[in-house]
Amino acid sequence: MKPEPRLDATAESSSPTSVHHDFTGDQTASLAVIETVAAVSGTDPIELPPLYDVINPDALNALFEPHERRTGSGLHVEFSYNGFDIVVREGPEVVVRLED
Repeated sequence: MKPEPRLDATAESSSPTSVHHDFTGDQTASLAVIETVAAVSGTDPIELPPLYDVINPDALNALFEPHERRTGSGLHVEFSYNGFDIVVREGPEVVVRLED
């Protein structure tokens, strides 16, 4: 059973909420981004614009591969996608906020 995105209040953004999705196991970072944005926006994942229009999915996946995950390194990648600010960080976790 894959983890579901969770809605949290956040003080780091002017947006009142952000959605966090912890991804583990075989799920790639790019798939976690797509699934989280789809869940937040109520959009079927195949209807979202291609992720490669804003970031190289293979490079993103390589940074956050299970055997490459580093604890305590502070590794994170930020970008905008489909009207949302996205942060992928070690843990691994995806944070999705409405763009400011």
